[in-house]
Amino acid sequence: MESILIPKLSLQGKKFELKVPSSKSLANRALVLAALSRGVFQLHGDFEAEDIQLMLKALQALGVQAVRMKKGTVFKNDLAWMDDERDLELFLGNAGTALRFLTSLVLFRKGKTVVTGNERMQHRPIGDLVDALRQLGAEIDYLKSEGYPPLVVHGLKRKSGGLVRIKGNMSSQFVSSLLLVASAFEEPLEIVLEGKLVSRPYVEMTIDLLRRWDISVQYSTEGFRVFPQQLVGMDAVIEGDASAATYWWALEYLHGCVINVLNVQNDSKQGDMQFQKVLNMLKTSSGPFQIDMNDMPDAALTLMALAPFHHSEIVIKNIGNLRVKESDRIEAMSTELRKCGVQVEVEEDWIRIGRLRNTRRLGIREGIKIETYGDHRIAMSMAVFATMLGDLEIMDPDCVGKTYSKFWNHLKMLY
Repeated sequence: MESILIPKLSLQGKKFELKVPSSKSLANRALVLAALSRGVFQLHGDFEAEDIQLMLKALQALGVQAVRMKKGTVFKNDLAWMDDERDLELFLGNAGTALRFLTSLVLFRKGKTVVTGNERMQHRPIGDLVDALRQLGAEIDYLKSEGYPPLVVHGLKRKSGGLVRIKGNMSSQFVSSLLLVASAFEEPLEIVLEGKLVSRPYVEMTIDLLRRWDISVQYSTEGFRVFPQQLVGMDAVIEGDASAATYWWALEYLHGCVINVLNVQNDSKQGDMQFQKVLNMLKTSSGPFQIDMNDMPDAALTLMALAPFHHSEIVIKNIGNLRVKESDRIEAMSTELRKCGVQVEVEEDWIRIGRLRNTRRLGIREGIKIETYGDHRIAMSMAVFATMLGDLEIMDPDCVGKTYSKFWNHLKMLY
């Protein structure tokens, strides 16, 4: 569909329940570990997100014996894919997580691998990860622009491990990419962080998953040390996506209703679980607010969507890495909110959002089209915003398929 019109919601006192898709972040991490594991085992989850499907297709192209079932993926893995000498090309669309994780994984196959994506993916930086992998003896070439995909990755001649230094201030996915393959080296891999680590909870999620796989990890303020381990596959359940749950928690907050997200548990290690604390602060404090969302970059967009309806100004800070996601998310959200009459001020790594006033006089319900920039999180966050006003048209709504193809169906359940 080319667009979808969002009516105003009235939910005061109502109750709903739903399940969100399996966590893309957890699933793609688990898929890398599965590719490095011997045995017959199953990862349970709906795996409906386009990013997960792209990752799974890439693993199958590598030769990993994985079959997608209705409720997950079954592996029969003997690691034979590592001995494959073919030249391959893996296309990952705009799935940044999958491309970054696979860049490290394909070092362990003998053949040459081109790792690429769509036009936007070719403008998302990967230089810090490549620099780190080169310290381990990796031969990686840029096919177009220095520091960006597409890449040609040659199989490692020596898998000895050792020490690697990596910047922590661009993307936690670079650090997670190293951690996920670290046990496949012949000697311990020591990862030293330079600078502050962004999105730390995502790295902590990676470490938690490694330990569930019985991988030995030492964790300090300076970095990590991971020991070699022959992995044995295990059955695992991929829980619901906390990032997806933030939209329903935001709707609860805005509309005074109850929406139970059934497949995200309170003890989840996912970083966006902390968004509930942010909402509680907004409910119980008067503001104005300065909220650091460095640990929850995906949820920062959800916060931007509800901020105009709070009685006080909200500054969302330490979010500069949002500019190199599926879109420049700071620029995109500020543009669309201004279009609807919201007072917005932005700098490189923060956004200030004022309270929305005089909505009728501004005519915001008269033909306003919300652009989504091909970005699933812009679409879903602005849909949350639109439910408070009604009659806003979300363009290119199908982009939500990247992580949450049933989002619009679930939203309709509330009307």
